[in-house]
Amino acid sequence: MRLSRFALLPIAALALGACAEDDAVSVNDRPPLGGVRFINAVSDAGPLDIRMVDQVQWSASSVTTTSGIGLPFRAGTIHWPTEAKARQIRVFPNDSILANTTTVLHDTTITIERDRNVTLMLVGTRAANNLRFVVINDNPPTLTGNQIATRLLNASMAGQVPAGADGYIVASTATVPSGTPNWANLPPLTASPYVVRDTGTFAVRTAAAGTTTFWSGAAPAGAPRDGLIGATAGFRAGGSAMTAYLFPRACPSVTPPLTAANCPAAAGQSAAVIAGYQAPGVSFFIDLIPAAPIAAGS
Repeated sequence: MRLSRFALLPIAALALGACAEDDAVSVNDRPPLGGVRFINAVSDAGPLDIRMVDQVQWSASSVTTTSGIGLPFRAGTIHWPTEAKARQIRVFPNDSILANTTTVLHDTTITIERDRNVTLMLVGTRAANNLRFVVINDNPPTLTGNQIATRLLNASMAGQVPAGADGYIVASTATVPSGTPNWANLPPLTASPYVVRDTGTFAVRTAAAGTTTFWSGAAPAGAPRDGLIGATAGFRAGGSAMTAYLFPRACPSVTPPLTAANCPAAAGQSAAVIAGYQAPGVSFFIDLIPAAPIAAGS
């Protein structure tokens, strides 16, 4: 067997050849980026696929690490690094039947700003065919030391319960709120200002404005920085910011109890999830992850 003469060339020489001017490898510069998170607040639909369809690279989608069946009601993604410019976005039903999964439920263009994180919350109802995105700026205040920030977002639409929401920061979901709400009569599809507080366990309890039937959610714990191991966002990690989303109950026009048969949002969901769909509910999403540590000499 005769070896090719190219096999005898030193690796360095091959590397130089690969970098020759005529055959140079070009690398595209990273474009200006913003962060885009999708949240599904459509109460009467099954899991949905949300895609930026104008290009493949630097495009947000509804893909998550925890859901392989589209983005269900009350679920959300991370903030995806997304090229900042006008972006075309389409929404599809998630289905194994091609004719269904290629049905466009919503088609729109939204301009993404450079160096800004936003949530695109999908609202409306499948029955009324009026899906649309609400753009929410995820811009927490500057935090120092052990400070964290939290806010409330009323993800119900006009005509859904709660039309106006009171929100309380309390020690736990079992704590009975008292006194003035931290956020009073928050309108539908509206985010409150952030409240800055020190690290420590807390929950958010909510109710229709002026009432005492509460829907609650415990804040995520997270973990503080440990040496060169970065912090996990939550109430234990200074520099974290989060939003408590108050969602309406699934299929508000359907008489409870909700089942997979009478509520499309419940189809394919676990018994525990369906139980939570019977009433409004609170879910937390992370808006700001504490800055990563910098190794000495970096």
